[in-house]
Amino acid sequence: MDQTPLLEKTPAAAMQRRPLGPLFHVRPMLLLAAGMLFGLLVGESLSIPLAVAAAFVALLAAVFVVRLRRFLWLAAVFAVMAVGILRVGLIGSGTVPEGGGTVLGRVCEQPELREDGTYRVYLDQAELNKNPISGRLRLYAAFSTLPRYGQVISAEASVQRSDGEYRLNDRYQGVYAVAFGKQTAQIVGDTPMDAYGRLLALRENIGGQVSALFPNAPGEAKGMLLGDVSDIDEDTLIAFRNTGITHLLSVSGLHVSLLAVAFSLLFRRNAWVRFAAVAVFGLFYAAITAFSPPVVRSLIMLLVALLAFPLQRRPDVVSSISAAFVLILLYNPYSLWNAGFQLSFVAVLSMALLTPVFQQPLERLGSSASGLVAASVAVVIGTLPTTCLFFQQAQFLSIVTNLFVIPISSVFLIPAFAGTALSYVWFPLGNGICWIARLALDVILAVAHYGGSLTLEIAAPPGITYLLWLFAMFLGSRLCLHSPAKRAIYSISAFALASLLWVLFHQNIT
Repeated sequence: MDQTPLLEKTPAAAMQRRPLGPLFHVRPMLLLAAGMLFGLLVGESLSIPLAVAAAFVALLAAVFVVRLRRFLWLAAVFAVMAVGILRVGLIGSGTVPEGGGTVLGRVCEQPELREDGTYRVYLDQAELNKNPISGRLRLYAAFSTLPRYGQVISAEASVQRSDGEYRLNDRYQGVYAVAFGKQTAQIVGDTPMDAYGRLLALRENIGGQVSALFPNAPGEAKGMLLGDVSDIDEDTLIAFRNTGITHLLSVSGLHVSLLAVAFSLLFRRNAWVRFAAVAVFGLFYAAITAFSPPVVRSLIMLLVALLAFPLQRRPDVVSSISAAFVLILLYNPYSLWNAGFQLSFVAVLSMALLTPVFQQPLERLGSSASGLVAASVAVVIGTLPTTCLFFQQAQFLSIVTNLFVIPISSVFLIPAFAGTALSYVWFPLGNGICWIARLALDVILAVAHYGGSLTLEIAAPPGITYLLWLFAMFLGSRLCLHSPAKRAIYSISAFALASLLWVLFHQNIT
């Protein structure tokens, strides 16, 4: 008797003939984010005519995929890729008259005092010898008196187009040109105070109140509450950097999330009321930081994630991150090349993808402890190429230090924010509440100054390594539909290949 039909009915035979199926769960917003990413990477280096042509080719590719009626997800990627190409390609290079002469412009940001006694000043409505300059101008010059927002500045300076390694980050700030003063700059006029100037004045006023509440560490307190690091000395900044907790000194997703979650506990009954309350609180917090880009970025990410509850949708961190990614880049495509933007998104993505993977073997520590350890490890591993790209170093000590400072930071932020607000009503009341925050800040400063350093100097990765590293995280996460064993093999292989390409790339350069 022929046994073949019986063999085919066995589980082993059935598994041999079963197709592998899709590799990942479908995430439409993630596909749109991927399309936006590749569109901006392609379009940034193209002239306007070439950007239009490239976008047209991407749209043709989307139409072709649709007509095939297969891989429709790829059509969405191509379509959004076309949008990204046009969004960054049509910005243009602007008009920048170069050379020496008289620079005139209005101070449009708070001036920054440099170590050599000169100032870094951002000017809008700028011109060189009465020839207008596109966007903003960054001026380095000496001043006889302290420059302020809204003043009109005149300086004899040499102007050049912002170019080289800082060009992309300058474009993120709207800067098209850089000027170097040859003589002491003069204040020749003033302009009426606008809304943004009032927000800067409000932040300065709140900063003074914070300094009064935290007299032993006013600069650090202002940095953690308002993102203002202008009063922090270089040694302290280096100490925070060496221990891997610099993120505490710039208002980031951690700050926004902790304060917003604490505030949302007052409105737990109705999801729409809670969403509206957090949105209002977030806008207020963004306003008192003068709409600092990290705060706005974190607020968008948080609100997109919270929107799932009133819409009665299952919360999905990856989709929320992807939606915020697309929205922010549509507004300012050059955010993609900003260090803070990349670190924010890659850190949150790392926690979403890798924390469950690392947490499972640590379950004996308890859910809170295992989650904190796993999240800390996930962020360090996930952001490794990002930190090396911008800073050429990796802070491995942050795996340990963040286990202490992240819980303590909530003990600082919430009482410090509440105490600062109440100090405007009655200073002794606010000062009394802030004693807890002062104690927490002392602990954080102790970790920073005595924590030591475990820093490795690592060269920046090539682009293919960066992208492959991100792909390896997806392969190791639960978004991958294969078994845990296969996910581990796929992910480790991708990480190994990315590391090999990283090493080979720099060996070829040297």
